[in-house]
This record gives sequence, structure tokens and C-alpha cells, in this order.
Amino acid sequence: MHNIDLPRHRYVHVIEAAVHRDGAKDKTIPCVWWGMSATPGRMFGCHILLESGAMVVDLPLHCLRHKADATHLIRYFEAQQWDAYGWSLEAHEPEFLSGLDCRVLTEDHKHVRDIGTLWFLLDHVRDGYSLEPAQHKHHWIVALEDGGFTCVPQDMVLVTERSFTAPAGSIPPIKRQTRVWSCEE
Repeated sequence: MHNIDLPRHRYVHVIEAAVHRDGAKDKTIPCVWWGMSATPGRMFGCHILLESGAMVVDLPLHCLRHKADATHLIRYFEAQQWDAYGWSLEAHEPEFLSGLDCRVLTEDHKHVRDIGTLWFLLDHVRDGYSLEPAQHKHHWIVALEDGGFTCVPQDMVLVTERSFTAPAGSIPPIKRQTRVWSCEE
């Protein structure tokens, strides 16, 4: 589906200038983030409800904040790593991973770019990229320490699960999956 519900709605904030004519770039207003959309070649769209009752759809992620006082401007290419590559999208909030701390890596997977918390993931379905193991990625929505969000593929996220993981500071050389597995080959 092109438009989807989030796994659960979230009370967040939006930069006022993104939703009000003559709105301030250094002020946020409360909103409810309830849905997403995917259009190939574009950033994911966020669907929100404002306290006034107005709905805004297809808002880019860099306009949302999970902290009211996080008004610094995030560049759009820092908020989302890849454009949507298909029309069909699913949202999933894994019980085991949601809410865990994580480190967001740089594009080259060699350095930590940000620190944050996992919220939920977006997954493309029924398109050529999703069907190719080397290209298929979950797109994680991460609430960053600075109050903003980023959307990055899972190969750019290192999760901290205190009862299991033991991050040693180094970044592991994770192998990309390239094979389609079938038990009837």
C-alpha cells in the first residue's frame, strides 16, 4: 500500500514553518504522527494531525521532532538515507527492538554519526529492490538524542541490548546477504 498506518500513533512536534504560512523556523508545535506514504524516488511522507484539527500529509521526516525544544534545522539528507524505491510499504514495530538505544553509522559504515533510540521500521514489498537480497533493507526510524529523527537502513544501525550485546566500540564488518535461499533448489 502507498499509505500506511504507523504501528501506533506517536505524539511528536513539527517545525511550525513546515505547516503554517509564515510559521517560525525556530518553533515547534504539537502533533500526532499517525501514518506514512511511499512514492518511488521521493522521501517517505509523514502524515500528522495538528491540535487545530488540520491534517498534513506527505511531510518529510526532517520537519518532525520528538522533543518540543529541538528546533535546530536538520538537513533533509541527514534525516533520510534513501528515497523510497517502491509504492508498497509496511511498518513494523518489533517488540524486542523497539525502544532500544542504538548507534547510527556513517554511509561508509566506519564511524558513528549519531546516537538514538529505535522506534519502528519501514519495509518495502513487491518491488525489484525488495526481492534482491543484496538490496533489501529495513528502513529504521530512529529518534536521535538531539530531538530529531533519522531514517536509515539496518546496516547503518548498531543496537545496544544491555542483557545481550557487548559493543566493543569497533564496527563489525557485516556481510551483505546476496543469495536467495530456497529449500527446494
